[in-house]
Amino acid sequence: MLARHKQLTLLNLLVVLVMLLSACGAPIAPAPEGQPAATTEQAAPAAAATEPPAAEAASTAAEAVTGPILMDKPADVQERPVSMVVFNSPAEAGGIAEYHEAPELAALVAKGELPPLEERLPINPVVVQPDETIGKYGGTLHMTIFGDYSQAVEFAYWQYELLTVPSPQGEIIPGVAEGWEWNGDYTELTLNLRKGIRWSDGEPYTADDIMFWWDDVVLNEELTPTPHGLLKRNGELATLAKIDDFTVQFTFAAPYALFTTYMGSWGFPGRQPTSMPKHYLSQFHPNYTAMADIEAMMKEDGFDTWVDFFLSKSKVGYEATNPDLPTLSAWILNEQPPQPVQTYRRNPYYWKVDTAGNQLPYIGEIRTTRTAEEEATLLKTLAGELDWVGIGWLGGPKNLAILTENMEKGDFRFTSGNWMPNAYGNIMFNYTSGDETKRELYNNKDFRRALSVAINREEIVKLQYKGGVFPSQIAPARGEPYNGESELFQSWAQYDPELSNKMLDEIGLTERDKDGFRKAPNGQDLLLIISANTSWPAETPELMELVRGYWAAVGINATVAPEEGTLWGTRHNNGEHDVSARGGHFGGGPVHPTLNGNTFALGGWQWSPEWAKWMDTKGEQGVEPPDDVKRIREIRDLVMGEPDEAKRVELLMEVFTIHMDNLWSIGLVVDNPRFGQLQVVKNRVRNVATFAFSAEWYPMVPPTFFINE
Repeated sequence: MLARHKQLTLLNLLVVLVMLLSACGAPIAPAPEGQPAATTEQAAPAAAATEPPAAEAASTAAEAVTGPILMDKPADVQERPVSMVVFNSPAEAGGIAEYHEAPELAALVAKGELPPLEERLPINPVVVQPDETIGKYGGTLHMTIFGDYSQAVEFAYWQYELLTVPSPQGEIIPGVAEGWEWNGDYTELTLNLRKGIRWSDGEPYTADDIMFWWDDVVLNEELTPTPHGLLKRNGELATLAKIDDFTVQFTFAAPYALFTTYMGSWGFPGRQPTSMPKHYLSQFHPNYTAMADIEAMMKEDGFDTWVDFFLSKSKVGYEATNPDLPTLSAWILNEQPPQPVQTYRRNPYYWKVDTAGNQLPYIGEIRTTRTAEEEATLLKTLAGELDWVGIGWLGGPKNLAILTENMEKGDFRFTSGNWMPNAYGNIMFNYTSGDETKRELYNNKDFRRALSVAINREEIVKLQYKGGVFPSQIAPARGEPYNGESELFQSWAQYDPELSNKMLDEIGLTERDKDGFRKAPNGQDLLLIISANTSWPAETPELMELVRGYWAAVGINATVAPEEGTLWGTRHNNGEHDVSARGGHFGGGPVHPTLNGNTFALGGWQWSPEWAKWMDTKGEQGVEPPDDVKRIREIRDLVMGEPDEAKRVELLMEVFTIHMDNLWSIGLVVDNPRFGQLQVVKNRVRNVATFAFSAEWYPMVPPTFFINE
């Protein structure tokens, strides 16, 4: 980071103090050693020939859970390296001699109400080495549902079970799919599913479920009028074929090496191929059930169209509304949302185990309580009533001081996850303005550069923020591989009003009006109207008032017009703004930059919607963009097909360099996700990494968290 950013803010000092205090605890219990080696075929437990009587079996299972009560103080944010490891099979983990289950599940097996564990696990379950120690079964974890959300947003991400998944170290590894293979030119992907995975109702998960998603959802024009662009190459939709019960094959019109990364993404198409149980959802689909029967069910549930009815039955994540929908996730929804209190129970068919052979999850129940506002959530957190809550639901970093002061009383600590930085107050110009004079001026990058160096970003940080943000152009994630903290993203971010005046003079803005403001090249008065989005971030109008003052100092006359977020979006996309300002992202971290609309000028591009529309429609609509804009779209296509990660990064850095050269959007500050993505974790919850690859935590295998009581 640049030297001028190294001074510690109050926020930094608070976090450092917390870390120093928590470092006084006893050593963390070591992660377990691997078990005696076993072949893949030996990984499943022996059949029931030597099985003890039912009551004894339940007792044996309970005794087999040997996770300790940890007596040390848990490590605080970023204090301990991540030690969680995910193995693709018991053999890869060093072998597992036998499997164990939660005592309550063992009791159900003993009563004959649940099949034996060996019949519920796949042939090769995923094996997880927990971050601290083998856990213990039981307990209830408390979270919050904020505002009008159907379910707890953070917990919804914990339920992600995808075909591929980022490991805790950030590499794409097998998930529901046990493996995959590309052909030579990366146009054909063969996915091998993990044999023996079962839905939460005990039915097998097979290739038929993926084919149902494809044939009956993706290819159904009523459910999917326009298939998602990530399922296409060269504008042509992929094909998907079933090879056998546990193998499917995607075929693309062009190389698509990045598709396995997209399948493990937090966005589309990650969840859909693993959340569409054919045996259940076919009862709501006219390809399998008579429409008269579907209409009868629709009437009972109050739906007018079968499409809305089907979608209500198949929604997952924080929008889920159907507790009867079978899942591959660790916990099962109990009640139909929304509820004041939403609860979840352990999935007896969950397909991951720890390195001691204990079926996950450890925690038996999740209880989420609805809170209406930030203040109520903050009070519950300070009182120690919540086990896990993101700082975003607590008013953001502005309340970090009060949280830090109450850590001991509330018996909690901080942890954090990675994310792409938020850039606040990005300034955009109407490059397709109907005003010819302004259009020519805005399309001159020297004009944009001159306005950028006129802005005193250091002063903005001091006046508007109390830490956790840094002067910068919009930037990707910090650290490898994109290094968003580097000098590249400080391009034209220095405060240099002398240089700004010189550049403005050189482009011909030398004539001034009676008030000292520069006139347009045609001699007319020049007024820049900045439409400031009041929704994200809320302080955008205040930021733009500061910018207005800096620009006035170099002779540029501007005015600020605050605008509510929805109206701002409509007017911006319709080309009605002169100059506009809003928050933004640039990708990186767990969100691959190729998924970021701002990075690659995708549809609805904030910088210039009309340029993006021209490229989306191959010139049929919109306005033709400059060659550099076309080039970044070309690079995206190359990146999607490139199998070599180093070459992908090289191409992406070319894109970022093009952006910083052109400065289509002027940035002010970016936040540090290590503050913005802080989580408050109750000290009784253990096996939580002190820093996660993803802010959503699903790669960290939350089913290994346990209640240390």
